[in-house]
Amino acid sequence: MRAVVYGRQMLRTPWGDADALRRRRLPPGRSDDRDAARRDQRERLLAAMVAGCAQKGYQATSVEDLLRVAGVSRATFYEQFDDKLDCFRAAENEIVAGGIAAIAGQLGREGDAIARPRAALAAFVGVVVAQPAAARLCLIESYAAGEAGMEPIRRAIDRAVLLARDAAEQMPDRAGMPREVLRGVVAGIHQVIYARLLDEREAELPDLVPEIWDWAMSFPAPPRPLRRGGRLIVSRPVAEATPFASYSPEQRIIRGLAAAVAKKGYPATTIADIAAASSISQTTFYEYFDGKADALAAALDSSGSQLLAAVMPAVRRTDDWRIAARIGFEEICGFFAAEPDFAALRMVDVYGAGPDAIASRDATGREIVSSLVRPPAGGGEAPSAIVIEATVGAILGVLFETIRAGKLAHLPRLSPVLTYFALAPVIGAEEACEVATSRGRGR
Repeated sequence: MRAVVYGRQMLRTPWGDADALRRRRLPPGRSDDRDAARRDQRERLLAAMVAGCAQKGYQATSVEDLLRVAGVSRATFYEQFDDKLDCFRAAENEIVAGGIAAIAGQLGREGDAIARPRAALAAFVGVVVAQPAAARLCLIESYAAGEAGMEPIRRAIDRAVLLARDAAEQMPDRAGMPREVLRGVVAGIHQVIYARLLDEREAELPDLVPEIWDWAMSFPAPPRPLRRGGRLIVSRPVAEATPFASYSPEQRIIRGLAAAVAKKGYPATTIADIAAASSISQTTFYEYFDGKADALAAALDSSGSQLLAAVMPAVRRTDDWRIAARIGFEEICGFFAAEPDFAALRMVDVYGAGPDAIASRDATGREIVSSLVRPPAGGGEAPSAIVIEATVGAILGVLFETIRAGKLAHLPRLSPVLTYFALAPVIGAEEACEVATSRGRGR
């Protein structure tokens, strides 16, 4: 059998090197310890799942692949797991438990209230770097496994937010941190780690820990509630306004795709679903797009361009760049509140479409945030690429949670939180909070 190699090195898993799994098989005959034999078979299958996802991705990995790498029979596999997804989730849950344990172990130690969470971040990064294939299974391949595959990661993020809350309560100036801020900080750290894993650059992460930590520490508890003063006005779209999509078949299909995916999720959506939502034939669909992936790429491009068109003119009309940033996030929240299908596509369903779609979405986020937090010449130092990357992750995390929960009417109320995330690392928490809670084009 060919050795299982990932990149230039032997593929490591939490249950041993992938190429050694078959050699671990017990000799033929009845084992004296049946439970030990079953545990060994289970571990080999979990390791084979990590190897399969590393080499081929979750979707392309078959049960037959797992049997070949693990050296077990099909009957043995189905004694352990219901199907491939069940095996994937079992591996995912054990890997996630190890990562959370590394964080909780550092947080539970004696010592300085600031040093412990910093050590917890370093410990988690150490786990990722030591087991990159396992980390990719959790943080990248889980999206390909659909809702069931993503659910353990969402639970882990919820657990990480709770751990962050408990740690913050013991740190100076961080008691009573709003949940949205804590979730955003966790999401920002996740974004930096995800990007390095996706590009197989996880070896960079240990050197980035100090900058990631400094970014996370730039968000003390806001000096006042992150709410806009006065009455929030949310208008309904004008019903008789004819959308451009009525005249453009391509735009009609793009919006039909967004509507269909919002109902069924991207993996389950078919061309027939898109055609029905667009009120066109499947033949017409193929006159404009090669397939579902092509239409998705167009939908992300078009919705991203529309988002930029909604944000940037209002920003350019504002003299003070800090106020412009706040207005920009108000426009972002308003756009998504008015475009629920695009909001779901870009913030939630894109994760089921794979890394390329996520990267396309993230590129627009970096473009917008970079534009909003760039001080004018002589007005201060622009944030680093890591700060931009983490800030985009924080903003996406807050928007994801709200949109996935179906609370689109709540989106305009999030703009102060998003503004705080963008400005606090650049101008400080006090001033960022003041700007975030102001109204209009003055301070």
